[in-house]
Amino acid sequence: MIKNDEELASAVEIINDKFQEIQSYLADNDHDLGKIKFPRRYVRTATYYRNRLPFINEQHLRDNLAYALIQTDVYRWLTNRTDLYGVAREMIIKSGIALLGSVCETVAVVTTRGIIGRKHSFCERCTRMVAKNMISQEVCSELHWLWKTRAAIHIYELEEREYEKYSIADYNRAVKATWALCDALDEWSQD
Repeated sequence: MIKNDEELASAVEIINDKFQEIQSYLADNDHDLGKIKFPRRYVRTATYYRNRLPFINEQHLRDNLAYALIQTDVYRWLTNRTDLYGVAREMIIKSGIALLGSVCETVAVVTTRGIIGRKHSFCERCTRMVAKNMISQEVCSELHWLWKTRAAIHIYELEEREYEKYSIADYNRAVKATWALCDALDEWSQD
């Protein structure tokens, strides 16, 4: 068991060396013996996420949202526990933001069925949710930012290169916007 930062640094050095040896040996080849055990208890369970979404009444939607949120834990691990850098790191961040945008879209559409028509865009839906006292203007503004940032999934629409465009602060902002929406809708659903 690691007891201090010196032991942590030593363990990381050993793991880094062994990871590189495995990669150098296997290169691009798949091999069952070369699979690294993903750390347990970092990725939260589907039950954990289902319990965070009690206002989603349809079980299959709550399940699928929980699975998407589990994927965000994998992205979180990659950004918190590896030194992945440059474009590769930014694309993980971009993917996380896009996924959170999709989660918010699903949550917004599902919770406004019969309240706000289907034909409305995500941002328009959020604005209407403010008018119906479902979310605050602050949450709405953050969701508008998230949706605009998420739009980068449409690569053909990008007018500039994406290098040095995404930061961990953007990802954290997307996470906060997602949970602000969920918390607001959970509270609204209890009224």
